[in-house]
Amino acid sequence: MKNLLLLSALMTMSLFGHTQQTKGWEFLQWNTSKDSVEKVLKEKNNLLSEPWALDANFNFQGMNTWLIYNTQNKLIQVHQRKTFSVINQKEAAEFYKTKKTELITKYGKPQTVSENKKDSVVNLLWKLKYTRITLEYDYRYKIIDEFGAGSYWVDIVFEPAKSE
Repeated sequence: MKNLLLLSALMTMSLFGHTQQTKGWEFLQWNTSKDSVEKVLKEKNNLLSEPWALDANFNFQGMNTWLIYNTQNKLIQVHQRKTFSVINQKEAAEFYKTKKTELITKYGKPQTVSENKKDSVVNLLWKLKYTRITLEYDYRYKIIDEFGAGSYWVDIVFEPAKSE
């Protein structure tokens, strides 16, 4: 039994170590050319769906996803967002909790957690060896349009780690 527990612990540490070493987002590497990114996206098409936002590149794991490139057309950021109507505050809070749990499970505890109660915003920050991840939950009541769309949102931004 001890051997099984030790093996399980070693496998968990190995998997956690691997996620700490990730040099990109999911299946895309930082500083990859736009052409190479598009090839990978074609290969992974079964994981992607049409975005809900007109300007998003695609939808991945329930979130609109934008790929940001620098002036040399190299991938430098992945921005994901899901917005919720004013009547879906509970759904927004549950989605935030789910994404937070997924990120903690994959990358460990965030280095920074801050909440601005005045602006109704929670921010979590992971500083991995090669990737910096910011999770933001905006739960401030606001009306964006006549339907109450975009009142609450969950944002996740992945970008190369900054050298300090």
